[in-house]
Amino acid sequence: MVDKDLDRTKLTYIASNLTLLDGKSGLSLEQFLIDIDQQYVVLHALQLAIQAAMDLAAHFISDEGWEIPARSGQALTTLAERGALAAGLAARLRTMAAFRNLIVHEYGEVNLNTVYDIWHGSLDDLRQFASAVSQYLSIDPAGQH
Repeated sequence: MVDKDLDRTKLTYIASNLTLLDGKSGLSLEQFLIDIDQQYVVLHALQLAIQAAMDLAAHFISDEGWEIPARSGQALTTLAERGALAAGLAARLRTMAAFRNLIVHEYGEVNLNTVYDIWHGSLDDLRQFASAVSQYLSIDPAGQH
């Protein structure tokens, strides 16, 4: 059974972190590279938005009764294979999931130029994901049924 309230909560969480990131988008690369506070805010908001998307993908798959993948990135492939997500979008989001893993698990040094590029080039992918999931599940993120 689909828990639309949980799905809506995740969608709202994605949107709120994207709004926070949008509000900081006026920072130049040079400003971003020297301001550790801004780096922290951007990294954390990206991490949280991506994690909410991964959680939503896993929840979606579970609700549909589909086989749950071993890795979160594979959940995006499953959504694409089932027609809930465009294949190209799923591939770009898998890259973001790997980026999130790098941040969380500290697999290596985070390249701040890459963070800046993801921040300024990939937020629309998260918006498209949220929109696709909302449409597929017939959820109005604002709470209307």
